[in-house]
Amino acid sequence: MTAPSQSDRPVVLELPASGTGERVARRRQREARRMLRRVGFVTAMVFLVGAIPVLGMIGVRTLRDTTAGRRIDAQNDPSKPRYEANVVPTPVLLVVETAADGTMQGLTMLTLGPNDRGGAVVFIPINTEAKRADGTVDTLANTMRTKFLAGLSQAAANLVGLSFDDAILFGPGPVTQYVTPVAPLSIQNPDRIVQVDSRGRTATRFAAGPLTLAANDVAGYLAARNPHESDLAHLARKQVLWTAWLDAIRHSPDPDAVPGETASGFGRFLRGLANGDVEVTSLPVHPQGEPGPDETFVADSTAVADLMARIVPLPTPANPGDRPRIRLLSGTGPIASSNVVVSKVVGAGGEIIIVGNADRFDYATTEIVYHDDQFAADAQKIQAALGLGTVSKSSTPTDVDDVTIILGKDAAAKYGGTSG
Repeated sequence: MTAPSQSDRPVVLELPASGTGERVARRRQREARRMLRRVGFVTAMVFLVGAIPVLGMIGVRTLRDTTAGRRIDAQNDPSKPRYEANVVPTPVLLVVETAADGTMQGLTMLTLGPNDRGGAVVFIPINTEAKRADGTVDTLANTMRTKFLAGLSQAAANLVGLSFDDAILFGPGPVTQYVTPVAPLSIQNPDRIVQVDSRGRTATRFAAGPLTLAANDVAGYLAARNPHESDLAHLARKQVLWTAWLDAIRHSPDPDAVPGETASGFGRFLRGLANGDVEVTSLPVHPQGEPGPDETFVADSTAVADLMARIVPLPTPANPGDRPRIRLLSGTGPIASSNVVVSKVVGAGGEIIIVGNADRFDYATTEIVYHDDQFAADAQKIQAALGLGTVSKSSTPTDVDDVTIILGKDAAAKYGGTSG
């Protein structure tokens, strides 16, 4: 028989011999330690409970007085001074239309109006040049081929000067699925669309004039291109189709005229657009070269900025730091800033993140206050856009906003709607 290994040997508890009193002493020591732990625990709990009001007051004072992080204000009545609220940005979705093989064949930007009522549909030529995340410039189509969806989304954001809530791929299958409840669609087709076979023979695919499209024809119509056709003509047909589609949803008695999700994604945008006034247009661009597959485009930067300020009144920046963060306050009464004021501030490059009331309602002159020298030029630009107000620097730093605008009676007289 072999001897047991070290790991097989039994564990022996060496106890002191009975009658020595050592066992009793050890038990007393263990009981004493347990009692001390209980007393310590109870004492600590009593201290913590008693400290909660003190810690809470210290915390409130710290949050109230700090210049870092989110601004805290105890006022929650919108009719009183010092009320402030965070702004919800305008919802924006980028829709990347793809062929059956996954290649990009179209790009559409959707925005929603207040309370998801109405908005805008903007078609972007896929051969428009745009700056990529790495600083290089190429067409959106080439960016999609090499940088995929994330790279395309950033390049498109740089192109229009704002970011998107999301970017989705939209192929022939989803197109048919979403159109089916309101199909067929009746449109006035502006162009005869032909297809050319391998022998060069031409046949009509979609005739010009009144046209009825079944659900499974819509994706083909959206993608159809005539030989050597400018993308601008192609986008004009997309405007006709989308206008008819939204109109069909708007007048449909079917509660499921838009299938799928209702509070998010493409379904939310489609429902919202059909629920109000919609602007359907194309991005302002200048063609470069002859019409056809090699034609490229350069954005009209001024016209693009004007369009975005109109359809995305509350944008988020394409890149962090691209836009100064604006705190817009009313100094003449409860906040109800006019759309003109908002559009001018956004058009000057601002991102409105907070709206509310100033500390009092008797400001005669609009004040534009910046908190760091790097935003002095932005404050001056906003003053020029508004055409009124004084610019000054605050001695109190903050990382909540970059420029504070307090609208005075001069703004109310010029633009109206700054209070009430």
